[in-house]
Formats: sequence, C-alpha cells, structure tokens
Amino acid sequence: MVIEPEVLIRMIIAEFLRDCGFKVIEGVVAEDVTTVIDSGAHLDIVFSEVRLAGKTDGFALAKQLRKSHPEIDVILTSGIAGAAEKSTDLCAEGPLKKPYEPSDVASRIHLLLERRRSAAKKP
Repeated sequence: MVIEPEVLIRMIIAEFLRDCGFKVIEGVVAEDVTTVIDSGAHLDIVFSEVRLAGKTDGFALAKQLRKSHPEIDVILTSGIAGAAEKSTDLCAEGPLKKPYEPSDVASRIHLLLERRRSAAKKP
C-alpha cells in the first residue's frame, strides 16, 4: 500500500494535534468543511493546504469561511513559492509556510484560541 505524501502529512499532523488535546475532524476536500458545518459541529479553526483535491482550493475555502462563518479562524499553508504569501489577508496570523513542524501548527492554534478568549473577556 502506498500512501500519498499529502495524506501522510495530514495523518501525522492530525494525530499530533489529537495528542496535544485538540479535537480534530479531518477532511480531504474543501466541501468536507461545509458538510461538517452543516452537520451542526462547532469549528474554531480550519487548517488547510492551499492546494486541495476537488473543485475548491484553500484560498476559495478561506474566502467562503470569512463570508459565511467569520467566527472560524483559518490557517492556510503551502509549499508553493508565493502561494502562502497570497493568503496573508485570509488568515488572522498570516500563512504558515512549509516546511513547518507539527508544533508550529499547535502553537498557531493556541495563539488563535488565546486571542479569541482574550477578546471574549473584553467588556
């Protein structure tokens, strides 16, 4: 059995984040995010590669989420030169450039969640 590199990376990151105590819902295509949201699940953050299988790429997914669910933070990543920079205005903290360590993803998630908690405490 051969596992595609993108699938292997997703599996490694998802398992690491679970080990960090995060609830992780994995998807393969952008439409999976819509399905999860439509099912009533609560999402705090969507972490996505810019290049995705399917009809919708990470840029379009982030734009869609900003419009329909602005409460959901988006972290985009890419190894394609220049692609991550194009996502700067779509991500609260800018893109996460490849190569990254799993701990970089966890740190970004912690930062976004802490920012949200701090904003909720303000009168």
